[in-house]
Amino acid sequence: MKPYIAAYLRLSLDDDGPGESNSIISQRQIVKDHISSMPDLAGMSVMEFVDDGYSGTNFDRPGVKRLLAAARRGEIRCIIVKDFSRFGRKYLEVSKYIEQLFPYLGIRFISVNDRYDSDSHKGTSAEIDVPVRNMINAMYSKDISKKIKSAKRTQAAQGKFINAFAPYGYKKDGADKHRIVIDEPAAGIVRRIFALACEGHGPTRIANALNADGVPTPSGYKKTRGSHIAVRASARSSWLSGSVINILRDERYTGVFIGGKAEMGELGTGRRIRKPKESWLRVPDAHPAIITREIWDSAVANRGRHDGKHVKPNTGKMLYQRVRCGYCGHIMKHKKYGQYSYYNCHTPRYTDEYGCPRKGFRDESIIDTVKAAVQSQVTFMLDMERLCDKKEAVQNAESTQASAKRLEKEIEQLQTFKRQLYERYKDGTLDREEYLKEREAAESDMAAKTEERATLLTQCGKKAEALNSAHHYFRSFLEYQAVTEPSAEMVNKLVEAVSVYGKNRIEIRFTFRDELERAVKCLEEVRAL
Repeated sequence: MKPYIAAYLRLSLDDDGPGESNSIISQRQIVKDHISSMPDLAGMSVMEFVDDGYSGTNFDRPGVKRLLAAARRGEIRCIIVKDFSRFGRKYLEVSKYIEQLFPYLGIRFISVNDRYDSDSHKGTSAEIDVPVRNMINAMYSKDISKKIKSAKRTQAAQGKFINAFAPYGYKKDGADKHRIVIDEPAAGIVRRIFALACEGHGPTRIANALNADGVPTPSGYKKTRGSHIAVRASARSSWLSGSVINILRDERYTGVFIGGKAEMGELGTGRRIRKPKESWLRVPDAHPAIITREIWDSAVANRGRHDGKHVKPNTGKMLYQRVRCGYCGHIMKHKKYGQYSYYNCHTPRYTDEYGCPRKGFRDESIIDTVKAAVQSQVTFMLDMERLCDKKEAVQNAESTQASAKRLEKEIEQLQTFKRQLYERYKDGTLDREEYLKEREAAESDMAAKTEERATLLTQCGKKAEALNSAHHYFRSFLEYQAVTEPSAEMVNKLVEAVSVYGKNRIEIRFTFRDELERAVKCLEEVRAL
């Protein structure tokens, strides 16, 4: 197989206008000109990989995935980018590819603007420059991320619409991208849904009525309007009760702007962290209302939900409304057939588009799996609690305090030495030049020891704080240390959702996943100090 040159192009954000962005076109020209200027590359075929609209803070990009797959298959001899930041902004991962994987595969890497060519920089000081540049790119991304978050929070507080897509029933104002206006055809359907809900019709009956009249779903409606964004459902998909519930829960139809429901986690993870409802941003009359507040209140009252959000009642039943279909995401129905109980997905009653299984799954099997997973997680938490050794923390603190006292004593001795120097200078036993020289040396030594003492105490405080934080969290699981059979109350407290894909695939989402991540991060900080 003939090897190729791979030209990789990336841009973080799409152009506002149609077609490819000018930046992608610019990158392509730079790479093309560089290839034509190098005799050893001229004549070789070029494969192009493009990620337009993808962040460089992780490698979860379709273009770069295809590039790396082709590289591992041996189809690529050389990779060319405009600069290191185009390939990626996480310096550890970028350096891993440039310094380890590509040399192992015999692939040459060229960064045009950085004037880097792996063939001509082997063993030179430029190899040191690569991780430094990549580190700067990573730091730049973090700084930009903070500024963008701050700007978006400011815009949200002002009631400006900052989401990528308008809710069903609205569209973005062509004159102001931070403002949404009513999209009348879809808004009519929203009003119909609320009217039916006010009359006492349930979500399933409303969905069936819309399907009977051939009303396109929100995703189907977007496609009829020429949306180029990939949507999970097809244009001919059916309304489901869940789709209706989502609309009935959306308070934005009353003209209220609601933002700050979630924030991005650590840069590059792509993870969104949900925030409590009381911390959401709410701006009344931020955009035109499709329904009145009275209609909203009436629909909510008829659905028996006083705040527009479904709250799991405390029935005492294990996994009550926590078991979901892994394919469509809807809550599975729990029914008893004969002497056994099963969980079934009802989405196939409406549509087969998601590929949901039609058969039921024994609740006993699901519950046994969840119980085992809960017990395993509790055991892990208790093991982590033991790692937060208080005795070790006290010993470390005592050792730090001893070192700090030693340094404090040495600083006092240096201060005494300075006074003695001055006295010797004043009585004439030490000339001025010698006095200034020794005083400068003493002051320099004092400054170094003072800084060392401050650093020791700061690190000790941070270490104790991080350890206490982690220890406090893991101690909350001590109430379960004697449990041999998880109860319904325990399982419901620790399990947020269970997604069932099939007999041999069940995914469990725990309620404490965010807290656990923070606690583990605290322990990592302790080890780093």
